[in-house]
Amino acid sequence: MKLLIITAPLGNGHNAVASAVSDCFTQMYPEAECKILDMYEYISPALKKATASGYFLSMKTLSHMHGVASTVYDLQDEKEFNEYTPSRLTDEFLASRLRHAIRNYAPDCIVCTMVYAAQAVDLLKERGAVSCPCYGIITDFTVQNYWCDVEYFEYIVAPSEYLEPQFLRREIDFSRVLPYGIPIRDCFRHKQDQADMRHALGLDANLPTILIMSGGMGFGDLPEYIASIENLPFPIQMMVICGSNEKLYQTICSLETKNPIKVFGYVKNVDEIMDAADCLLSKPGGITTSESLAKGLPMLMINPLPGVEDRNVEFLQANGAAIFITKTFQIADAMHLLFRCPGRLDRLKASIQCIAKPNAAFDLCQHIGQTIVSKSEES
Repeated sequence: MKLLIITAPLGNGHNAVASAVSDCFTQMYPEAECKILDMYEYISPALKKATASGYFLSMKTLSHMHGVASTVYDLQDEKEFNEYTPSRLTDEFLASRLRHAIRNYAPDCIVCTMVYAAQAVDLLKERGAVSCPCYGIITDFTVQNYWCDVEYFEYIVAPSEYLEPQFLRREIDFSRVLPYGIPIRDCFRHKQDQADMRHALGLDANLPTILIMSGGMGFGDLPEYIASIENLPFPIQMMVICGSNEKLYQTICSLETKNPIKVFGYVKNVDEIMDAADCLLSKPGGITTSESLAKGLPMLMINPLPGVEDRNVEFLQANGAAIFITKTFQIADAMHLLFRCPGRLDRLKASIQCIAKPNAAFDLCQHIGQTIVSKSEES
C-alpha cells in the first residue's frame, strides 16, 4: 500500500495532522509506504518560504485588527467559485505542478490535510489524472466554503458529526463525510495519572494547576496572562510552554511570582504535561483544541485568530466544552468558576467527553486501509 499525504506550511496544524496520519498508518500497516509532500516546497523552496512567512506576518497583523479581519474572512468564505476566480486559477497552477509528483509516486490513496491542496487534487480527479481514492481533512471545527469546490473526493474527514448542518447548508452530501475528528498523535489517546505526572514534573500534588501554551506561532501576551493569574485570591501553580521562542522563554523565566511556576521551552511531551494540569489556557487552534479534548482537559480559549479560530470558539462554547476569555470575562473569572464553584469543572469535563475524538487517526487510517484493499480487489 502506498499513501501520499499532501500538506502545506500555512500554520503548524496541517503538518501536525499529516505527521499524525503518517505515523498511525505505518504503525497499523508496517508493510505500507507513506510519503508526506509539502506542495509548496515541492513546487519551489522559495515559494514555501515566501508563503509561510507571508502567512505568519498576515496572521500577526490581522490578530491586532480582529473585527476587520473577521469580516474579511466571512466575505471570503461566502464567495462563489468559478473558473475565473483567483482561487480557481491558483488551483490550476497547483494542479499542474502536483500532477507530476502524483504520477511519479503512483499512490494507492491520497490524503490532503488542507483545503487548497484538496482543491488542486480535485481538479486532477475531475480530469482523470488521479484515479485513486482521495480524502480531505478539515482541521478546524467549521466547514469553509472552499470545501464546496472539492466535489470528486470520495471522503471529507470532519471534526464532528455536529457539523452536519454546515455541510447541508453548503450542499455537500453528508454521506461523503467521515466525522472521525481531527487526527492527532497517538500519545494523546491515553491519559496518565495526574498525581504521577505532577510528581514526575516536580509539581505540588494538591494545588490547582493551569497550563499556559503560547501556540506554535507564538501569539499572545503570556506575561500579562501570568500577572492576571497572580492576582487570584487563592494559591495556584502554573506551567508555561514557550516552544521554540527563546526570547519568550527568557522573559518568563525572569518573572518573579508568588505562585509556583514551571517554564518549558520546546518539549516533546506535551501530552504528559497536559496530564498534570487541571486546565489549559491557550489560543484555540484546531490541533491544540483536539489534543486537549482528547485528554479531557478543560480549555480557556484566549485571543483566537480571525476566521477559523473564531469558529472553534463558537463550536466549543455551543457544546459547553470550553470557556472563552474576553475583556469582560477575564482569566480570573474563569479560574473562579472552575475552582471555586463546586461541580462546574466536572460538568465541563462531561461536555468534553461528548465531543472528544481521541481515536480520530486510528479510525481514519483503518478506513483508508480498508478502502485501498477494496479498490485492489475490484481491480
